[in-house]
Amino acid sequence: MEPCCPLCRQGIEASARGRPCDLCRRRLEIPTALLNGTDPLPFQALASYSGEFRKLVIRQRLVPDTTQLQGLVQLLADRCTLGRNAVLVPIPSWRRRQRQSFPELIAAGMGMEFRPTLQRTRAGVGQHSLNRHQRLANLQGAFRAETRADWQGNDQVIWLADDILTTGGTALAACSALEASGHRVAGLICLARTPPPGRDLRCRGRLGDTPG
Repeated sequence: MEPCCPLCRQGIEASARGRPCDLCRRRLEIPTALLNGTDPLPFQALASYSGEFRKLVIRQRLVPDTTQLQGLVQLLADRCTLGRNAVLVPIPSWRRRQRQSFPELIAAGMGMEFRPTLQRTRAGVGQHSLNRHQRLANLQGAFRAETRADWQGNDQVIWLADDILTTGGTALAACSALEASGHRVAGLICLARTPPPGRDLRCRGRLGDTPG
């Protein structure tokens, strides 16, 4: 079968099989290199959480399309630099609509070792109406993690996997739980990073968003 773009279904080169076509990448404003940063923790993201890309991520979070999601994740996997000793740990959601959570689908599609090491200990208050300080306080103690002794290989380093990075409250809470259990956390990979300066997402029109 002729390879086609997972988003628009138009034909593409065989070498780009499974990835979004150039036209879709431009429409979604996916840059040619990952977004990288160190605030509030080291991260690598596929694109900015805005415009058409934001709409696509919201649709995927609500009703994941395996082909489309895998196309986005494949681009992320092609471009990320995590190291051979990296292990992906998806950040679990307290609200699950499908057998695998959205971060688990992302981690599984990366083609790397991943482990469901984190568990939610409780549900947090909805993050939409909270500022950065309140979000951080809201998620304190929200995760627990397997101890380092349960792992094989002392050189393994964790990269958290999530869908959206906003204030970093969720990722920092997950990181704290892992480090308290003896793990080393290098950072976070995600599909989208909210545009700087990480403005609050308190607008009622942003239904479907629950970034951390």
